[in-house]
Amino acid sequence: MSIARSADRRRGQLPDDIAALLWNYDAADPDLADGVVIMAVLRLGTWEQITWAFTAFGRDAVVGTIERDYFGMRTLPLSVRNFWGVVFWPDSPPPEYGDGRERWRPTRRVFDPAAAVAERMAAAVAATGLAQAQFAALLGTSQSRLSSYITGAVMPSARILVAAEHLAGLGAAEPGPPRLP
Repeated sequence: MSIARSADRRRGQLPDDIAALLWNYDAADPDLADGVVIMAVLRLGTWEQITWAFTAFGRDAVVGTIERDYFGMRTLPLSVRNFWGVVFWPDSPPPEYGDGRERWRPTRRVFDPAAAVAERMAAAVAATGLAQAQFAALLGTSQSRLSSYITGAVMPSARILVAAEHLAGLGAAEPGPPRLP
């Protein structure tokens, strides 16, 4: 069934449970694109609502909408997109999966303390506007050692990091522990 015929077929009114998925659209609008309805159902719908979409719009229209999103825009949530990818294209990983192994890599960003310290050290040097050699001399270390701190190759001691931030004016106003009144 073509998209045009399916649009004519549903011009009457969408079922209430489908219209509820289109909370940011006027579900009664006869010019509402089929792709908008299909994407809303795929993104938020139950299995019964998804089977309704396949019945109302036809398999070709729904699969075409999924295919455009899967290989193009990628607006569906990753879990939904991966599900339909496995259903319709089991041998073709999505474009964001280059070698296939990325599919199983974690999606959460992992905190890296060494990188955070390197960023703080680089920010301290940048805040002073001094060359690395000048900043290193004020810090009491060599330029090559300071460079290794900034690149993250070597982790500076807490004393060095605090001293660097203090030199840059990024640290506490007064060095040492806070004083009680």
